[in-house]
Amino acid sequence: TQLVTAFPLGEDGSVWPSPVPIGGPIDNVRVYVLDAGLGLVPPGAAGELYVAGIGLARGYVRRSGLTAERFVADPFGPPGSRMYRTGDVVRWNAGGLLEFLGRVDDQVKVRGFRVEPGEVAAVVSAHPGVAQGVVIPWQAPDGDTRLVAYVVPAGEVDGRQVRAFVRERLPEFMVPAAVVVVDRLPLTLNGKLDRAALPAPSWESGGGRAPRNPREEALCELFAQVLGVERVSIDDNFFDLGGHSLLATKLVSRVRARLNAELAVRTIFEAPTVAGVADRLGATGRARPALVRRARSEGAAK
Repeated sequence: TQLVTAFPLGEDGSVWPSPVPIGGPIDNVRVYVLDAGLGLVPPGAAGELYVAGIGLARGYVRRSGLTAERFVADPFGPPGSRMYRTGDVVRWNAGGLLEFLGRVDDQVKVRGFRVEPGEVAAVVSAHPGVAQGVVIPWQAPDGDTRLVAYVVPAGEVDGRQVRAFVRERLPEFMVPAAVVVVDRLPLTLNGKLDRAALPAPSWESGGGRAPRNPREEALCELFAQVLGVERVSIDDNFFDLGGHSLLATKLVSRVRARLNAELAVRTIFEAPTVAGVADRLGATGRARPALVRRARSEGAAK
């Protein structure tokens, strides 16, 4: 193990920023934060940490494949120089110091997109009402991988506020499906996050109004089926119960089949409750006829 970055504390060491940065490069060391194409990423953006400079090893002993994977040409250094791919995901903060976000091998696929949970956790932790925050992937009962944020509050905060905060700063597929507020983050004896001790997320109904007519009753059933929850009230928000764009598309398809009504995916985002969708359905026409396969006539052009 070789030291490549350092973060100097105050004389008494009493002031610890949150999160604690891993600092900047020590003497005779160069560090780069790069994207997948080995391009420099701007400050604040997540990237992989690469190390170069005096003291860099030549490679792994008798492991040529791993050496070729980890030790690559340094496009920013002198001709013939190399840099080491650490596998750490970091970012430059506003003070010009590196912050550790996670590992490349911690990446997960969410709806076909590769996501670094540490990058999402950094945004969650930036909420003024959050003292600490972590984000982990969670396997939903339907097999879907969802991101779940666990936060230790610094004041008054709830999950909807945190999700809205993240949605303003990250793409929709990176927004946690649930935010669980805890008194503290459980740790192992080694000081690492004890994932097994974290409470299971809940996507259950908040206990709103019951359906008032057959249309709302049918929509409540369809919402619950698509979201994989036991029940949905007419006031529950589709996205607060773990919904996302792909599930919205599935909901639109089931509404068309069950109620024979045309519904745009955009409507789910604009009116994400059963009551809101029911009102919009009253203004839409019947569903367009489904396409069916027909035999080509003999006179048809070829």
